[in-house]
Amino acid sequence: MTKQEADILHKAMEKMLEECDVNEDDFKSRIMEGYSGRGMYGKETYGLVINSFTSLLQAIMTFPELLYDKEGNSIVTNQIITKFRTDKLGLSIIIY
Repeated sequence: MTKQEADILHKAMEKMLEECDVNEDDFKSRIMEGYSGRGMYGKETYGLVINSFTSLLQAIMTFPELLYDKEGNSIVTNQIITKFRTDKLGLSIIIY
C-alpha cells in the first residue's frame, strides 16, 4: 500500500467519525509506516491499522469520492480494495 492510499483510507475512517453517528471504536484507525508483513521478506510498506474491516468498507462506500481525483481518475488502485493483505495485531487488524 502506498502512503497516499493509506492516507485516503484513513481519511475515510476519520470522516465517518466526524460526520456520522457511529461507534468510535469501530472506526479508529492509524497509519503504520515501515510494516513488513508475512511473506514480505523484510520489504516494508505502509499499512492501515483498524479495529473492524466492515467499518472500513462502510467508510469507503459512504465516501467513495475520496477514491478519485478532481478529474474522476481513481487514486486508490483496485488492488488495495480487492487484493490487499491482512495480519492480526492482537485486537486490531492491519491491511497492507
